[in-house]
Amino acid sequence: MAADVLPVHGSMLGAWCWGATIAELAALGTKAAAFDLPGHGDDGTPRDTVTVADYVAAVVDRLDAAPEPVVLAGHSMAGYPIAAAALQPPDKVRHLVYFSAQARKPGQSWADTLDPAIRETYEREAAERGDGSYVVPAEVVASRWLSSLVPGDPEVQAIRSRLTPQPAGPLFEPWTLPAGALDGISVTYIWPEDDRQNTERRMRMSLSNLPPTTRLVTMSGDHCAMLTDPAGTAAALHAVVAG
Repeated sequence: MAADVLPVHGSMLGAWCWGATIAELAALGTKAAAFDLPGHGDDGTPRDTVTVADYVAAVVDRLDAAPEPVVLAGHSMAGYPIAAAALQPPDKVRHLVYFSAQARKPGQSWADTLDPAIRETYEREAAERGDGSYVVPAEVVASRWLSSLVPGDPEVQAIRSRLTPQPAGPLFEPWTLPAGALDGISVTYIWPEDDRQNTERRMRMSLSNLPPTTRLVTMSGDHCAMLTDPAGTAAALHAVVAG
């Protein structure tokens, strides 16, 4: 399907997390198509083999298949894969959207951007599991990712039940794109103001690593607003397409 928006999911998520937002986008006249990154959702790639290069290649494959340039949107940890992918077939990306996503400094890993206690938790979990993956604690998912929902809300459990372990390898791979690599690409940063995972401090840190022309757009909602506020998320993405 020819799509206007190619949304890329974040940690432990899959294409399924964009389903409601894609439906809302369709109602606005904007087409979108999501997919599973390697080792996520229904993709069977062994998690202990997954690298950032695998993520990037998966995005590039979808861009290569797109008949027209798309708005490439990445959530959370997908900030690096979408940036690297956008530079490989630059004529296939008309706008890059960071949806509460990370933009790092050259040489910085995803783990380097985490709060030390969270990083330690993920490292310990990966070591204990022994399968090249880790699982974000349930209380973190509820309090940081889905903070707009009441912890006992059945929707929280329904979402948690669909999460898959996160490949640990990409957590420690450094950003290899040089400073200024995205200059010349139209970039928008969409930030849900109630995000307790990607806090304002972390958002500002990412924004400082993006081109100075990057436009900041705020909306209501939490870190996983595509799940908890698909209508608001769709409206924000549709505005980028329309603009």
